[in-house]
Amino acid sequence: MKRRLPTQHTQQKLRFSFLVMLAVSALVFAAFGNTKSALADSKPGGNISDPVVRAVDVAKPAVVRIITTLTSHVTVHFASGDVKFPQGGDGYIAQLSGSGTFITSNGDVLTADHVVNPPKDDSLVQYINKQAANDVAAYLTQKGKATTASDAEQQLDSGALRSDASIDQTQSEVFLSTDYTGNLTASNFNSVPSYIHASVDKIEQQSSLDQRDLAIVHANFQDTPSVQLGNSSSVQQQDELTIIGFPGNGDVSNRPTDLLTSSVNKISVSSIKTTDSGAPVIQVGGNVEHGDSGGPALDNNGRVVGVVSFGLSSPNSPGSTTFLQASSGAADMAQSLGLNTAPGPFQKLWQQSFDAYTSQDAGHWHKAQTLFDQLQSTYPNFKSVEQYASYAHTQANSESQNGSTPSKSGNQLINTSSISWGLILAVIAILAIVALLFFTISARSRNKRQAAVAGYPGNPGQPVYPSQPGAFANGHPGATPGPFPPTPGAFNTPSGYDDGMAAFGAPARPSSSHPAPSPMPPQPSFGGQPSPFMAQPGPTPLATPYPNNPPVTTQIWPCGHANRPEARFCSICGESAPQPPIVRRPVEQ
Repeated sequence: MKRRLPTQHTQQKLRFSFLVMLAVSALVFAAFGNTKSALADSKPGGNISDPVVRAVDVAKPAVVRIITTLTSHVTVHFASGDVKFPQGGDGYIAQLSGSGTFITSNGDVLTADHVVNPPKDDSLVQYINKQAANDVAAYLTQKGKATTASDAEQQLDSGALRSDASIDQTQSEVFLSTDYTGNLTASNFNSVPSYIHASVDKIEQQSSLDQRDLAIVHANFQDTPSVQLGNSSSVQQQDELTIIGFPGNGDVSNRPTDLLTSSVNKISVSSIKTTDSGAPVIQVGGNVEHGDSGGPALDNNGRVVGVVSFGLSSPNSPGSTTFLQASSGAADMAQSLGLNTAPGPFQKLWQQSFDAYTSQDAGHWHKAQTLFDQLQSTYPNFKSVEQYASYAHTQANSESQNGSTPSKSGNQLINTSSISWGLILAVIAILAIVALLFFTISARSRNKRQAAVAGYPGNPGQPVYPSQPGAFANGHPGATPGPFPPTPGAFNTPSGYDDGMAAFGAPARPSSSHPAPSPMPPQPSFGGQPSPFMAQPGPTPLATPYPNNPPVTTQIWPCGHANRPEARFCSICGESAPQPPIVRRPVEQ
């Protein structure tokens, strides 16, 4: 009985089936492992075994979003005289957003000065011109010179229409985040509860953008959460800091509960420098965006060591470099104002409650439950504590009288995550070994078949290519590399000051313009026809034997294909060579 080797198509099907089995197995085991760690992963506060995570959790309720509203007008200098736009209106409105932090329990907020005192830079003037364009176009049309809003905007920006944009009024509003209020049901900012926001009634002290870009402002809040100022002089290169803020790119919807949900990002310290004005700044790398301006940069103990301030970029660089104002400047301001930065009653109780929640001491769940209940009773607007209180109550119910938590409890705190992941990794490793063995055997079988047809250039489907060492194009070794330059593009971020704020309720500030992705070139041709993306024609398979080679003798095998006598496998279907005829001999007596 002759043995048939699987065809190439059959082997591809087998390999595909095996890969599917491997993927399904990994998913099943991952799902099984995750069921055990779901309780640990769903604990409010995240990975509270990490002291940095704990410090950030405690600090988040003190971080606020600041929305600054500018009322402005445009004066156009016509030949017939100056005209102020809007005519008879209240002014053009622009809203900008930044971040800030309570540093006292009495409503004192630390932020960047440009968040509450936006400079009248080119991008702001262009935005005001855009709003005024309709009015200016209507005025010109009325005077007999038909003009579109687009034309009027272009003339205002270019200076063809001489004009001045003026800021008439600046008003900032401080909003508590959902880390304090919990999720909000309000559909818009006009319907949010009054207790979550208050106007800035006083800029207590400020240092302009070209100096230290810091400000301490006051809003009418009492007994607020707060974060302590840290020692910025202890910050060193390669330290990791945490920023909390409200980046404009994080605003995925206009619902207040989304707009007031803060973002947490890790940044690394690149350098410590001093500006020309003598301000100490911290150069950092990481994800810092428009809208984070004024937000705190926390050290590992959850103390403010920097305030997000500005970024620098150049036309020839795809990225930008971000700088923090060192907290030493803020400490000087707070001291000169005589501010009491000690934690207030709320912050003390919140810290005690969270310490009990994250403790490993016997009976800590009962203690956390009692403290959270006290927080809820004393501060009913502190809605975000409800998730912690509920979890603590559940854990306290399974905590025995001596303070230990039974290991078989349905709400156990045993960290099964590492066990589950260990099991998953072990299974994946075993499957990977099996896969390696499978493909090794498959490769050896394939090599045998290829060896059987080696040196037979005329074999259909088995072209021989001349070797081209070192040439790799589109992942094909031996192919001639084609010139695939990226599509030209300019990084148009203007050099200099980047205000770091996100436009709120208005188009975002201009950002870097990245080059368009290069189109993926087609695969190079190996049939003798040059590809349009190749520097030269692709290699042509040899269709005839090399000169002076002796003729090749063949024989017809049972499979119906012609093969050389010494071949071990059919070059067409892969069938094994036929067995030599069996010569029967009489058995010797």
